[in-house]
Amino acid sequence: MAGRPKSFDEDAAMDAFVDVFWTKGYGGTSVDDLQSAAGIKRGSFYASFGSKDDVFQTVMDRYWKSVTEPGLSNLEPAATAVDGVASFLRHVGRFMSENPFRGCLLLSSAGTSTSKIDTSEAVSERMAQLESRLTQRLHTDPDLSLDRARNLAAYVLTVLLGLNAMARMGHDGSSIQSAAEYAAQSLYALSQQP
Repeated sequence: MAGRPKSFDEDAAMDAFVDVFWTKGYGGTSVDDLQSAAGIKRGSFYASFGSKDDVFQTVMDRYWKSVTEPGLSNLEPAATAVDGVASFLRHVGRFMSENPFRGCLLLSSAGTSTSKIDTSEAVSERMAQLESRLTQRLHTDPDLSLDRARNLAAYVLTVLLGLNAMARMGHDGSSIQSAAEYAAQSLYALSQQP
């Protein structure tokens, strides 16, 4: 005997879940918030999506594919490794200026603890992946050793977290973009140091 057909669009529900976690954070989001955003009942929520932690993991995957990965595409077309990372920093500055009081879901999640180890690991894995991509791109510069590339990638992550904090605090978009540009220019100078 077949059950009742679903009366909601799972893809639209996932978009709603991304928005809720992005706006309220993991700790500030309840299952009731998720249900309400998707317009579904508790039973349908659990049957279709599992727990809040399950949804958060799926949200992080979706966010990575739709927001982070396109941003990281700025790394490759540039003439040099430093040009690519500088372009990525400028992209993040624009992105942050367009998302006041929200910033970046991944970076915001990295700055908060969660109740479940699995959820914390999902964020930690994505942050490690981000750092690795930056390191790999920087290490394509023949003048940058792996250690220097790692140090520069750590600097870039520090800048990203700072830009995210500025956006979350509601800083003016032009000041966020100026900070990103300053960091991009600083990257050139740092890459030239012995």
